Amino acid sequence: MKKNKLKVGIDISEMNPLSMNRGIGFYTDHLFKSLIKYTDLDVVLVERQKDVKNLDLIHYPFFDFFSPTLPLIKKLPVIVTIHDVIPLVFPKHYPSGMRGRIILERQKFSLKTVQAVITDSISSKLDIMKYLNVAENKISTIYLSPAERFKKERDFKTLLSVKEKYNLPEKFVLYVGNINWNKNLLNLTKASIDANVDLYLIGDAFKTEKNLEHPELNDYKIWLQQYSTYPKVHIIDTYPKDDIVGIYNLAEALLLPSFYEGFGLPILEAQACGTPVITSDISSMPEVSGGGAILIDPNKPDKITAAIKSLEMQSVKGKLIKEGLRNVEKFSWKKVAEETLLVYQNIAP
Repeated sequence: MKKNKLKVGIDISEMNPLSMNRGIGFYTDHLFKSLIKYTDLDVVLVERQKDVKNLDLIHYPFFDFFSPTLPLIKKLPVIVTIHDVIPLVFPKHYPSGMRGRIILERQKFSLKTVQAVITDSISSKLDIMKYLNVAENKISTIYLSPAERFKKERDFKTLLSVKEKYNLPEKFVLYVGNINWNKNLLNLTKASIDANVDLYLIGDAFKTEKNLEHPELNDYKIWLQQYSTYPKVHIIDTYPKDDIVGIYNLAEALLLPSFYEGFGLPILEAQACGTPVITSDISSMPEVSGGGAILIDPNKPDKITAAIKSLEMQSVKGKLIKEGLRNVEKFSWKKVAEETLLVYQNIAP
């Protein structure tokens, strides 16, 4: 008799609506679609925790440290994805308060009874073991992948249209991402100015200046005071998804000199577009960039500046582009789906 398909629920019931438009939402959406496309699983989205009838197992695609997102009582085998542990590595910049500390202990207790943890990098895996006390044999590292739209654009008219739409100069460097402390906006902006190059910062997070009293945004408040009106610093906070591909293709380099990344997806997006990458020599960034980037100390703006200037040498630039394109070929959502399926099969009842 043919065995029924494994039925898996991707639980988004506790996901913050803001997260759906950011990295967690990107991961959840692409994971869900890829599992449907590349496996024979029966996969459903769970929007309310009581909607778990007839499931074989349930997957929580994110883990909040200071909000009770993981149930204490589990009626099914559970997988949880923990993308990084940044707030635990840098508590000074991500203070939790008394309530947050209590919820963190609750979340850590709930983690003890999950069957498997998925994370994005070996760097994150080691930190999950250290800061959340999860056993190594419970954790699977499954690398992410950029969306398929990120590629070298060979249509000159498309690139010219994007250049004119955003009034892009002949030479500029690019930052894509959030405004949190770990993104190191102050140093990357100073480095760009010292290199006398235009800097374009792209991200939905730049749309609003509300709620800037949160401690993790202290550096962004300083950044606004120092650089928001600087003539060579430009923000693009509203854009169609396809336009960012053209912007990557036109950029001299992507700057991602973060103090910490659980993965660093913009690295692969840039490499897929044939754009040189300058990123940090710590946490997951060397692991993800795979030799296709200039690695620098994020605490030293002069090193970032020197890396930008080094791209004036075509031999340096050409090598980075070549190595980046080679590196990004190792990542795919098909691989994410297949490796996630193995985790499910290992814990299925």
